[in-house]
Amino acid sequence: MPTPHPRKTVRTGICRLLLLSMLLSACFTGCAKSPQVSEAAEPTPEEIIRQADPSSWDISPEAQHLYYYLLLSDALRENNQDLIIVALQGLLKLEPSLVIYRDSATMLLAQGKAEAAAQVAAEGLRHFPKDTLLTILLAGAYSENEDDASAVALLEGHLKAFPKAYDAVRELIRLYIKTGRRAEAAALLERLPKTDNSPPNLLFRAKVLGATGKIRESKAILQQLVKKDPDNEDAWTDLGFIAENEKNFPEAVRAYKRAADINPENLELWYRIAGLQLDMQQPDEAFTTLLSAPQTASLLLQSALRFAGAGSFAHAETLLNNARANGADPDEVSLYLSFVRMEATGDPQQAIQPLESVRPQSPLYFNAVQRKVHLLLQADNAEAAYKAASTARKNQPERKEFWTLEAFVLLKMNKPDEAEALLRKSLKTYPDDEELRFSLGGLLDESGKKEEALALMESIIASNPNHAGALNYIGYTLAEENRELERAFRLITAALKQQPDADYIVDSLAWVQYRMGKYEDAWKSIRRCIELGGEDPTIWEHYADIALALGKKDEAIKGYMEAIQRKAKNSDALLRKLEALQKNGGGTR
Repeated sequence: MPTPHPRKTVRTGICRLLLLSMLLSACFTGCAKSPQVSEAAEPTPEEIIRQADPSSWDISPEAQHLYYYLLLSDALRENNQDLIIVALQGLLKLEPSLVIYRDSATMLLAQGKAEAAAQVAAEGLRHFPKDTLLTILLAGAYSENEDDASAVALLEGHLKAFPKAYDAVRELIRLYIKTGRRAEAAALLERLPKTDNSPPNLLFRAKVLGATGKIRESKAILQQLVKKDPDNEDAWTDLGFIAENEKNFPEAVRAYKRAADINPENLELWYRIAGLQLDMQQPDEAFTTLLSAPQTASLLLQSALRFAGAGSFAHAETLLNNARANGADPDEVSLYLSFVRMEATGDPQQAIQPLESVRPQSPLYFNAVQRKVHLLLQADNAEAAYKAASTARKNQPERKEFWTLEAFVLLKMNKPDEAEALLRKSLKTYPDDEELRFSLGGLLDESGKKEEALALMESIIASNPNHAGALNYIGYTLAEENRELERAFRLITAALKQQPDADYIVDSLAWVQYRMGKYEDAWKSIRRCIELGGEDPTIWEHYADIALALGKKDEAIKGYMEAIQRKAKNSDALLRKLEALQKNGGGTR
């Protein structure tokens, strides 16, 4: 079904409601003044909202009440959030009842309007301070706005006054688990009546017990639950999770299959089943599983990579062909096929061949060229890599990422001056482009022009204080030079707010904490960096230095060995550190 034009749809809905309100007005007051609706021009959003306000129409409160309900129904159907708020505010103005406050806060939360929901729920609590549902809704709005502390405080205060408000108990338990307060969650669980053996309550208890580390108790409740309610998808899924974590893959597969029988549209279940069968060296069974699943492009594409990673390349290519037949973007399929071919053959040329079919007008064209360039460099064919990058840049100069890619290849070819000249040329065309300036800063750093690079990065954060890359660069540089460490810490922390899971920024945080003598904090940060997938040899060198500062000799040895194996630029110096550490149990920082 074609999607209607949003403004036209809203306008049509309003016109229909205006006419209806006129009729309602006549019924209730007998003297309605019909509002005039002009069809001459498209209304602005502000005009639409103004048109939706019936306060000047001389209609009865009863008609306004019905009108707002109709407007709300129309707005929900069209997902028009502005009109949803207008309708809810109108209803609250006419009838500030508990039911309307509850419904309004619930709808606003469901629409992702957490701030508006918080305002409505808070106002409702001023009128109805004892209401548990409004308290839960306000806590939920706080949590959606990432203010879990206020949500927890609100619920704790409510439960002091109303200790048997069990819905609030459940919500507070969820928040305790979310914020890592598992012991408090486990203790609070004991306040819930154990006589309630309804499936929802049993499932809740099992989930909380599992989240707080009481796996055996959780499993026992889930097994009791599936006997009582054999079609409980969540219970079977949780049993599968437990079995998978216990490395009991056959049991996990059985549980997931039972859940998939109940809800075949849950693609995550099929993916997990096939993945476990691959882990059990059963590629044919895994392939059969996926053929039984709903044939969606996303499931088939992701599964193809999983099969390739398991060495089942023929199955992987078949899945990619199936994905194409089921509506997958052919350019995306070509990219996936490139990865599969590389895994299968180890030959960059074999992996390049599918990339040639990616269309230049495709949003994935840059990804294809970038991958081709990296494969050619991997094959030690720098000239071909440069030609591919340069041709793409000349054909599509408006795509700024191609300028950076070409400069990267020139740098790999040991032509830093040409790379710098190219990026400076790009900035003549796009003088205010932050990413091109950032790329030039990185190039200057690689070329040994540290002061010039630092000045350029400073200019970037002067115009955009939230540029994570520039913030991290300056902070890490200051930490490396062991100066202005407080500022370095502030900059890196600001970068992490923009990209909290970027391993290289977490590494920068660990390094500045190390420089500041905060070794325990640095150790926590560098371990998190490794957990996030940090693989750079410098990260492992930092890991070793921080471990050494804490007297963790075995961990320091591990870090230096990892850095050397990953071909750190200063491997000779690291090897001397490692030998000294192994020889006399100590080393230098």
